[in-house]
Amino acid sequence: MENCSFTFVASIPSVEDFGEKFRQYKNYAINEGSVLFNLLMSPESLIYVKVATEMGFPAVAGIAEKSVQEILKQGKKLTNYDKQFIGAVVCVLVEMNGYQKSGTKKTVPHKLFTKGEFYERKPV
Repeated sequence: MENCSFTFVASIPSVEDFGEKFRQYKNYAINEGSVLFNLLMSPESLIYVKVATEMGFPAVAGIAEKSVQEILKQGKKLTNYDKQFIGAVVCVLVEMNGYQKSGTKKTVPHKLFTKGEFYERKPV
């Protein structure tokens, strides 16, 4: 058996970057949503959303369960606001890493989510 490793470069947006596009969620990202924001704005999450996208799912499918578990760990229930916030975080993360909205919504294969944006790679 041969062990292999790989590295990749990920652009991880700050709260300020996020707030420029989604002002309505900036205070939430700074305050009560900060743990979730930091969890999702990571190279690991980028890998998950990229894999989901390459498999033909909405990007949020890659981090849906991880997000739900974090919210439950905080003793909260997932709200529609949380789902919209998660979608906004994913949007900024993937757009800063070479993807763009396709204009298509697809079903998210998770019982607590319905539909999510499908992203595609930006033309080079």
